[in-house]
Amino acid sequence: MLQRQRTIEMTLGILVTTDRYKDDIIGITETAVNKGHRVLIFFMDEGCRLVTDKKIISLMERDGVSMSLCDFNRKKIGLSDEETPEGITCGSQYDNAVMNKESDKVIVL
Repeated sequence: MLQRQRTIEMTLGILVTTDRYKDDIIGITETAVNKGHRVLIFFMDEGCRLVTDKKIISLMERDGVSMSLCDFNRKKIGLSDEETPEGITCGSQYDNAVMNKESDKVIVL
């Protein structure tokens, strides 16, 4: 049986610093994935609040989407370990740097 391999056209990074653009993040991510792009999302500052949103987190179920956040910011705004979904990397600004390095384009929201 032949396996169909996914061809990655481009890697899009999304740096999320606020919780005001939930619908934009969902729309941009779904559009990019549907066009065969990989999407890396890093949450920091108030943007960490979005990891409690089921629609945002459901994006990780899409092939080619990965998420990480700044654990220092998450704790600073009071999000507990229990509120942080499995599958999201609780990292640091290093993960932001990696996202920037691996991405062909980066959007800052």
